[in-house]
Amino acid sequence: MTQNGPDTKNKDLLRRQILLTGFTSLFAALTCFVVCFPSLKAAACTALLASAGYFTYYLLFDRICKTCYYEIGVTVSVLGVLLLTLVVHLTGGIVSPLIFFYFCILISEALYGLENPITLPVSLAGYLLVVAGQFSGFLPQTNSRASEVYGSLPATLLIAAVTAFYLAQTRSTVHRIIDNLRAKLEREGAEKEVLLRKFSELNSATPIGVIAHRIAHDLRGPLSCISGYIQCEMAKVKTPEDTELLEDLNSTVTGMAESLHAITRFGKPGGPACEKIPLSDFMHNLLAIIAFSPQAKGVKFETSAPESKDLSVNASRIDLQQAYFNIIKNAVEAVGGNTGGKKIEIAIEREGKEVRVSISDNGPGIPEEVLKTLFNNSVTTKKDGTGVGLLITRDLLMRNDGGIKLHNREGGGLAVITSIPAA
Repeated sequence: MTQNGPDTKNKDLLRRQILLTGFTSLFAALTCFVVCFPSLKAAACTALLASAGYFTYYLLFDRICKTCYYEIGVTVSVLGVLLLTLVVHLTGGIVSPLIFFYFCILISEALYGLENPITLPVSLAGYLLVVAGQFSGFLPQTNSRASEVYGSLPATLLIAAVTAFYLAQTRSTVHRIIDNLRAKLEREGAEKEVLLRKFSELNSATPIGVIAHRIAHDLRGPLSCISGYIQCEMAKVKTPEDTELLEDLNSTVTGMAESLHAITRFGKPGGPACEKIPLSDFMHNLLAIIAFSPQAKGVKFETSAPESKDLSVNASRIDLQQAYFNIIKNAVEAVGGNTGGKKIEIAIEREGKEVRVSISDNGPGIPEEVLKTLFNNSVTTKKDGTGVGLLITRDLLMRNDGGIKLHNREGGGLAVITSIPAA
C-alpha cells in the first residue's frame, strides 16, 4: 500500500472494516440510548457522530482512494482518536474500558499501510491530558473507581505510564511485524522472478539452451522413425479400427516431437493454438505411447472416466501431451521399485466448470516436508533428477488456465490432481 491508495488485495477488506466499525459505533450508541444510562448519554452521542463519519467514509471510499486516500485517512484517524478521547473521559478516564480502542486504531493503520506519524502522539496526548485533567480536578471525574485511583498519585502515575508505554510499544511492534512480513513477501517475489527469468532465457545462446536444443534434435530422430514405421503399417491392409488407432498413435508421436521444441520455450509467453480435446481418447493414446517404455513393463494402468464421451477441454494438445507425459512418467518411475504390484490409476471427471484428471500411484509418495515446498524451488526426490520437470508441467497447465496439486494418499503413494476448464 502507498500513500496514494490502498493495495488492491486490501481494498475490499478495508472497505468492510470501515462498514463494520460504523455499525459497531451505531450499535453502541443505540444501546446507550435504549438502556438510558444518564452518565453515558454524551458518549452515546459521540458514538453516533462517529458512526455517521464512518458510513460517509464507506460511501465515498472509491472516490477517496482515487484522489486523496492518505490525507483523508489521516484526518479520519485523528478525528477518531479525538472522539475516542472524549469517550474515554466520559466512561471513566484512567479506568475506562474503551482505552483498548487506541490500540485498535494503531494496529489497523499498520495493517492497511497508512504511514501516519500523527496518530500515536495525538493518542498519547489525548489520554494523558484526560488523566491529568481528571486528577487535578480540571475535568470532572465520571467514575467512582477512577476517584479511588486518582486518590493515589503513585498509582495514577504508574497506570498512566504503563498505558502510554504499551501504546508506543504496540505501534512499534506491529510496524516491525508488518515490515518483516512485507520484506519476506518481497524476497519470495524476487526469488520467483529470478527463477522465471532464468527459464525465460532458455534459448540457443545459453549453455542450458544448447543442451535443450540438442536433446530436442536427438530425440526427434527416433520419434520420426517411430512415425515412419506407423505410416508403413498404415499403408498395409488394415481394419478400420486398426487404421484409426494407428492414425491416433501417429498424431500423438508427432505431437510429442513438437513438444520437445516447446521445452526450449518454457517460461515464455504464448503457446500453440488451442483445440477441443476429448480427454478419454487423448489419455488412451498417450498411454499407448508410454506402454512402449521398458520402465512401464509390469505396470497396470487403470482408467476411470464415467462421462468420458462428454468430457473435453479447450487447450493446446502439445502442452497437454508434455504435461501429462511428465506426470505419468513420474508415476511409472515411482512404482518402479515396488516388489509387489505396480499400479497407476487415472480418473477423469467433471467438477463444476472444470475437468479434473487424477493420476495416482502406489509408490512411496513424497515426504511431507518436501511436498510443502515442491513448487518453491527446483526440488526433486530422484537421485539423478533436476526438479525442473514439475515446474515445466505446472507452467504448461497454467498456460492453458489449468492447475496442479499433489498430496500423499492415505493408503500409500502419491496423487497428482490437475484441473482444466471444460470445453
